[in-house]
Amino acid sequence: MDPSPRPLRTIEARGGPRERGLAIGRALGGEIAGHVAALKGSLPAWVGAPDDHLARMLAATDFKTAIRQHTPDLLTELEATAEGAGVAADDVYALQLLDEEWAYRVRLNAARSLEKCSSLAIVGEPTWIAQNMDLGDYTDGFQVLLSLDDGEAPDALVFSTAGMLGLMGVNAAGVGVCVNSLPQLPSAPEGLPVAFVIRRLLRARSADEACELVQTLPHATNQHYVIAGAGQARSFEAGAAGVTEYRPPDPARVLHTNHPLTDAPATPEPPAKRENSVARLHALQTRLGAGAVGLADIQATLSSCDNDRHPIRRTGGAVGFTCGTMISSIAPDRVETWVSAGPPQPGGYYHRTLARAPEPA
Repeated sequence: MDPSPRPLRTIEARGGPRERGLAIGRALGGEIAGHVAALKGSLPAWVGAPDDHLARMLAATDFKTAIRQHTPDLLTELEATAEGAGVAADDVYALQLLDEEWAYRVRLNAARSLEKCSSLAIVGEPTWIAQNMDLGDYTDGFQVLLSLDDGEAPDALVFSTAGMLGLMGVNAAGVGVCVNSLPQLPSAPEGLPVAFVIRRLLRARSADEACELVQTLPHATNQHYVIAGAGQARSFEAGAAGVTEYRPPDPARVLHTNHPLTDAPATPEPPAKRENSVARLHALQTRLGAGAVGLADIQATLSSCDNDRHPIRRTGGAVGFTCGTMISSIAPDRVETWVSAGPPQPGGYYHRTLARAPEPA
């Protein structure tokens, strides 16, 4: 463990979906209830009473059909999490719909989509995958690291907030998954929500399997997925209209923020609206676009504020808030990850190692 990291709860969740959910809910009952209250308190006044707004969103969407088809275990896990925490099941379900609630708000009232998250993957020895997870300030204090072992899929380490299935992660098969919002791509009131996609991808036994999955799952929400394995990294821009693979100029370097880099059908927008995303992408390219890259380089990049108005590291207020950072190295023999709670800073990381799972027969 690096010196002086901010507190980060680590929850061991083992066994089948009900056992995992009960373990998470019982360990984080107070935090989950606090997270639900903070989420409701963060909603803009124009949506009306938070409970009514969330109830209308659940009534106007049908994500559970796709969830039951593609990730039924996760629905069971969530129901058990709510039971273990003593929190209403609909409230725990609503926590999962982070990007979907934003998309619903946009469809409802042309609300401004949030620009959030900077992600990267660098192929080498080892291969690196990393991200700043930028969310609302209300998430601060609810950060958790889930250590998952169900006895079937590869063990996984998943950064999340209390009660959420996951925000980014890596597994013992050497599959890393990071994401960032692409508000210009279409969303839909049905399909598989982002949190469920992330957890499904982290059950894959190879990066190739995860890449195949991300192209076949029905996506409810506009999102970029970067998937890495030992010696490879691939980038996919997904939305309700389909999935387009982004092939960067240097296939060994995936650098991405919050605007499409492919010709996927997208809502036109003026350059000024992309200023934040473009500035952060420029910072990634300047710092990591060439040359050898190691842990210190990635930590420095994700902690950087090269543009005062549009920093990669977001400390709250007008520039937004980095809820946490996850940096993973994937080698043929082991997987390592460094996780921070809140905006990354020197000495602010927890370090964990996963033994590589055997290759599938």
